[in-house]
Amino acid sequence: MGQRHARRWKGRLLAAAVILVSLLVFYPMVMMAMVSLKTNLELTTAPFGLPREFQWQNYADAFWGMDYPTAFRNSAVLTAISAAGCTLLAAVGAYAIVRVTHGRKLFVFFNAFFLLGLALPQQVAMVPMVLWLQKLGLGGSLLGVCLVYIAANAAYGVFFFSGFVATVPITLEEAAMIDGASPFTAFRRIVFPLLKPPMVTLLIIMILRVWNDFMYPLILLQGKTSRTLPLTIYLFKGDYSTQWNVMFAATTLAILPLMIVYFIFQKQIISGMLSGSVKQ
Repeated sequence: MGQRHARRWKGRLLAAAVILVSLLVFYPMVMMAMVSLKTNLELTTAPFGLPREFQWQNYADAFWGMDYPTAFRNSAVLTAISAAGCTLLAAVGAYAIVRVTHGRKLFVFFNAFFLLGLALPQQVAMVPMVLWLQKLGLGGSLLGVCLVYIAANAAYGVFFFSGFVATVPITLEEAAMIDGASPFTAFRRIVFPLLKPPMVTLLIIMILRVWNDFMYPLILLQGKTSRTLPLTIYLFKGDYSTQWNVMFAATTLAILPLMIVYFIFQKQIISGMLSGSVKQ
């Protein structure tokens, strides 16, 4: 009876802790939704109360004020190309660093070079990065910013994949090469499918980084037609006054696509992240 009573109390404490953490996580989202449906007068008189009447016009003002279709397209293009490009290139680079035997010293240098990239802050490369993009004719273009995202996260991606590639038994690739497969075929047919869990994880990290990033679009993109969603939200902040209700409505519209994608593909995302945690 004593052990059963102790387990029951542990279960209750765990349930209470889960509820408390859930409230802490969802409270900012609920407040953001409530503020986005208020008037400016209600924000000052009752900032924590429920709106007396839902102001759906705030969402219409935010939608057209931020040119949502254009900003959504720019963010989607940047996120898709950057996340996919960084994940694929990092996987190939990590495989080369871990597996290549001929010219091993060169690839050891490459590995040290990528590790050095983790230690350097990205702000150090801002000025030369802008100059190089202008020389290449990619200044102010979405393609140039995609290349910057891939380069800025390449070091982390290679470091992330190197540990996973090292855990793949090399005997599988040797058996495939004995049957006549090339190194690239062995990577594509054997190693690449086994890297699904870390690839899903890195894709999620990259999507969140690129979609929510404000710094690179602010510095590298020019003109209204190339603005991303985080950059357009900043436009609702004025020098002397700020439309907080419209800004929060714009913020809700900006995070809504990620929430929809997650709820649609949550089973695939969770299974991809957990598929490598249990041995078959």
